[in-house]
Amino acid sequence: MVSTRPLGTRKVLVTGGGSGMGLAVAETLLRAGGQVAVSGRRAERLEAVVRAWPGQAVTLPCDLASPSERTGLLARAREALGGLDGLVHSAGVVEHQLPGHISEEALRAQLEVNLVAPLRLGEEALSVLEDGGGMVFIASTLAMRPLPTSAVYSAAKAGLLAAMRSLAIAGAARRVRANAVCPGVVDTEMVRAPRLSPGEPTPEGEELERRISAQLSTLGALHPLGRLGKAEEVADAVVHLLGAPWTTGSELVIDGGLLLRE
Repeated sequence: MVSTRPLGTRKVLVTGGGSGMGLAVAETLLRAGGQVAVSGRRAERLEAVVRAWPGQAVTLPCDLASPSERTGLLARAREALGGLDGLVHSAGVVEHQLPGHISEEALRAQLEVNLVAPLRLGEEALSVLEDGGGMVFIASTLAMRPLPTSAVYSAAKAGLLAAMRSLAIAGAARRVRANAVCPGVVDTEMVRAPRLSPGEPTPEGEELERRISAQLSTLGALHPLGRLGKAEEVADAVVHLLGAPWTTGSELVIDGGLLLRE
């Protein structure tokens, strides 16, 4: 039986598929009847997806910061699913540090996971994905409008957008599309991590809860529409781009109006 779902959404590898936006993308695809290979570092999170979607989801644990682990990841997904027509790179790492306080470890980790890994996966996707397949990279509005503390993360995401456009050109002969989604601030575990001053210890208990609540309120107020984004809203956009047959090399901003602010 021929699937009626668009190419790009049928058999998909989702990195960072155990939580946040990656999990939301995986669940959106699965609800529509697709098959998904979820990848990430936390095996227990991935296994929970498989238990919830038996017969549709498989796990591929992988630390994307490791070149040896990520090499061949798409080929393994293709084997596990019996084919592969989509890639979503949602895995990411961010550490807010002011210039002058950027550690070498944080610098290398953010560049490796947010730029090098998706570029390498995209290179593999050019030959592994079926003709007409799609890849979507989750970038960020911080690529266009950095914060004082986001120099490395912003640079990596801006580089990812440039890499995406190159992949789109390279994939066009086989109609393999590459696009990106640029969310504003989305309510995820990453956003709920407290942003601390250099050398400041992590607060605990009620003080930690108060700091996180104030942080979320401040971040929400940055958006003209008055709130943080939801992972499910980003997932809908990602799935749309995965299956959009005449869209490639595009950046879709979903930010509650954040970039409209002066």
